[in-house]
Amino acid sequence: MIYLSNLLNKNVFFERKIFGKMVDFAVLESSPTPSVSKIVVKQNGKKITISPSEITLRSFGAVLNSTKSPFLPYDERDFYLNEDLLDKQVIDIDDRRLVRVNDVVLEANGQLKVIGIDIGAAGIIRRLGLDKLIKTEPKIIPWQMIEAFDYQTGNVKISLSQNRLNKIHPSELADILENLGSKERVSIVESLDPRSAAKVIEETDIRTREAILEGLKASALGQVVAKMHVASIAGLFYKLNPLRIREILKLIGQERAQKVERVLDFGSETAGGMMRTTFWQFDGNLTVKETYNKLFEESPKPEAIVVTNGNEKLVGIIYTKDILDSDSLAQLKDIVAERKFVHPEVSVNDLITLFSRYNLRLLPIVDRDKKPIGVVKIDNILEKIEERTRVDELI
Repeated sequence: MIYLSNLLNKNVFFERKIFGKMVDFAVLESSPTPSVSKIVVKQNGKKITISPSEITLRSFGAVLNSTKSPFLPYDERDFYLNEDLLDKQVIDIDDRRLVRVNDVVLEANGQLKVIGIDIGAAGIIRRLGLDKLIKTEPKIIPWQMIEAFDYQTGNVKISLSQNRLNKIHPSELADILENLGSKERVSIVESLDPRSAAKVIEETDIRTREAILEGLKASALGQVVAKMHVASIAGLFYKLNPLRIREILKLIGQERAQKVERVLDFGSETAGGMMRTTFWQFDGNLTVKETYNKLFEESPKPEAIVVTNGNEKLVGIIYTKDILDSDSLAQLKDIVAERKFVHPEVSVNDLITLFSRYNLRLLPIVDRDKKPIGVVKIDNILEKIEERTRVDELI
């Protein structure tokens, strides 16, 4: 096991004379243990890169085997262990947290490869040259368990498995985003599929949400906001730059833009201001079997379905899990689980009381004709409570 800190600034010798100093190592990013592709040597104030096959590592530094191979100029587009990774924050995929890279762990077994990072105090002590005086166990995370960023370009550089970030729960990834810089936030969001990105953004606090949507490129912005709930977009309406709001409204199309405006009309402290205008709605005359066939290929399946009569007026809601336990020939209107509803003008305080008193998971919002125009979920209620708690803590 070799540590990056033990190699940096070590002399490279050729024919017993100092040729230069090793100052960095570029890596390939195509495997769980990426190989070092170039060794950066500083010679007479200039950086050149040398193939690892031309250098033999020794305890005192390194020896250059030949000067016949071409030396390449330093390329800023490469990913470097010292410049782009050391002292940076990366995501520990396994523990779902941000960690600081205090040292990089390599192995030399035919090829010089990166096998992990040291996030413990041992890495700092080693770099200070105090590891012989202070004995501390390293805390090593395997390379395949991290995602790292190139801070210069703002792109996620090391993506050992394209779906790794998508598999982190949105709330866990949202916590990580809230602790990152603006470029790194945007990097992560742009690396996710649009549906996952929308879910993660909606889980973040209002300031982070605002910063991300301000920073996204137009191409990514359109894909992400298309998957966001109307209420989430409306909640940012007076936070974002007016030009960006105009751009978002154009990207989401006239129909969804009108829904945003409708939500805004109700105000943020009302049921209408919190409601989600996209929801599952079935006619109550459908049988359980017919409903199940409609839901069979849907993934993920909705938690609950809004049931209406022949005039599209609300009958109530039924939870999807209850459908599986019902008689296949029963009609939805006869097995409705909950018949409560509210109008859009109802206050958030009253909503919270209703959800708490009746242990609700979802509540339909209806217009004056009792036709469903949206729903409020328990997630929305919890988010509102958390938002109020944050405000109270700041006061």
